[in-house]
Amino acid sequence: MSQSPVETPTQHAMLVIWGQFAQALGLIQELAKVPLHQKKVRHDPHTKILEFFLAVLAGLEHLQDLSTAAEPLEKDLALARAWLQPGWADFSGVSRTLSGLTQTEAEQIVGVLDRISQPFIDREAMLALANPGYLTLDGDLTPQPVSETATTYPEAAYGHIDENRVGLCYQVAKVSLRSPTDGRLLLASAWHPGDVVSCTQAQALIRAAEARLGLRPLRRTDLLAQRLAAQIPIRQEREQRYQ
Repeated sequence: MSQSPVETPTQHAMLVIWGQFAQALGLIQELAKVPLHQKKVRHDPHTKILEFFLAVLAGLEHLQDLSTAAEPLEKDLALARAWLQPGWADFSGVSRTLSGLTQTEAEQIVGVLDRISQPFIDREAMLALANPGYLTLDGDLTPQPVSETATTYPEAAYGHIDENRVGLCYQVAKVSLRSPTDGRLLLASAWHPGDVVSCTQAQALIRAAEARLGLRPLRRTDLLAQRLAAQIPIRQEREQRYQ
């Protein structure tokens, strides 16, 4: 844990606590090991990746809110210390770093997050299997609207945003585990154009959840065979009536 003898005021106390938690988990240290091809000018590219994480944790709607919000994260020195950083970059620098990531670098960053979070998922899965004795997964699409006039969103398409509205958007396919401790844990997600419908994503979500959990339900093919066998005389009777 970082120790600072100087008291520094902050408007983001929960993010400071999460920074201490990230240290304890080794998240910051593991992220620093990911090789990034971008050079340090004023701020290390790893710092700007962490700053993007903070934007997500803080629920910021726009990346520019890092610098332009009423209490900008960029100016919070206590927050920087909690996350073992000398300071934060302007949102424009964060944007450039994200845009410059290669696919391999992005996948390595995701890999760090997966490794850090896997023990929590394993624990909650075991708790659920102990009580109530089974796992419950929730999967669906979540719309992410974009500006109707924008032309720079690749693969965005018109789709359902809510029951009464259609708009330019993406659809995020998400599958989560009902957790005895936390209510719900996200297992996997994937981006799709806005016109994708949920029924086309069911199999992919199930396979993604099973891959993350390392578990899958017993495939009761014997029960399926019984149900199919029961349908045979019904089908034969209908064929005879048709003839």
